[in-house]
Amino acid sequence: MCDTLVALKNSTKNGSVIFGKNSDREKNEPHIIIRTDRRKYKKGETVKCTYIEIPQAEETYECILFKPSWIWGAEMGVNEFGVVIGNEAVFTKQKQGPPALLGMDILRLSLERSKTAVEALGYIVYFIKTYGQGGKCGYTKNLKYHNSFIVADFNSAYKIETAGYIWAIKKIEDVDSISNSISITNDYDMLSNDVEDNFIYKRILGRENFNFKERYENRLVAKVAEGDFRRNITYSYLKSKQGSLTVDDFKSILRHHEKEDGNRLNGSMKNICMHDGSLISSETTGSMIVELINGEINILATGSSLPCLSTYKPMWFVDSDVFFKEEDSDRAVEYWKSEREKIREVEEGRVDKDRFIKNRDEFENNLSKLVSAAKTEKDKIEIMKYAWTT
Repeated sequence: MCDTLVALKNSTKNGSVIFGKNSDREKNEPHIIIRTDRRKYKKGETVKCTYIEIPQAEETYECILFKPSWIWGAEMGVNEFGVVIGNEAVFTKQKQGPPALLGMDILRLSLERSKTAVEALGYIVYFIKTYGQGGKCGYTKNLKYHNSFIVADFNSAYKIETAGYIWAIKKIEDVDSISNSISITNDYDMLSNDVEDNFIYKRILGRENFNFKERYENRLVAKVAEGDFRRNITYSYLKSKQGSLTVDDFKSILRHHEKEDGNRLNGSMKNICMHDGSLISSETTGSMIVELINGEINILATGSSLPCLSTYKPMWFVDSDVFFKEEDSDRAVEYWKSEREKIREVEEGRVDKDRFIKNRDEFENNLSKLVSAAKTEKDKIEIMKYAWTT
């Protein structure tokens, strides 16, 4: 289970677009960060996604991807043009088809081929229409689901929610969030039957009587997943601080716990920072924040589980050996596991939690000062090395 949120320029303190997402997966499922290069391909080449092979594009763009280690696609990511996408599992009345593209595959394919958010929307629609969604998404469990996405760039953001081959799109005007439930009702701007082969975003009027959520959501499963509950938390927080939102606010949201029993390390599907122990046994295995401002792509990521016990560390599209390439996936997994073990020591009381968090906060504050003072690419390379190897 996951949560994704975005604030546009008119809603942030510094006029940036801020995007955040927690990836909630199985507790011991490695969530890795890889960087892929811009590449050109010969006509007729194909790309092997998680389950199926499809035609490759003539060119793919550079991306930083946040992904389950065993899946080709990604839960979230950003490309060299500042297109950023996050996906969520949604549970619908539409039947699951045979193995096809996972939502994570669709996310990666769209990032690799898009220069704008609207272009990415077009690709998401194309891939759903052409190949469909299907296949086991769980690490050890036979979990299958359809997907929703938030897609953003330097100037705009959209959400697209799906039920099999069917989808609805809503343009985001200021702030919005999605979780593990459908959030588009009769307020959509576009429906799947409003488009032909050539995708052009447009507003559709006169459909007030059609409620996408009521028509397609599996209410029982969505209730268990607590998607509406968590979306209300994230959306209400964004609206309450609209106009003054900062990256620190996004950290706070992504670290949020519902203190039902006073113990924030207990599992609950109502936590934005999710801990193992809930009915579905999900845990936040990775977290990402992207700030888009004045042509700059500023990334913060934990590279580890449980943002409440992790440090948000900076990343940029710079020439740094801190990044793992796809062929380095085994090393990326080992990094994630080593960070998970540090957190496990806190969970099990082998390390004092209060002292651990105090040291984390001091380190994170120091990183923030360094980032604010960074002027050159060399500065950013040095900051990344310090952040990710200390």
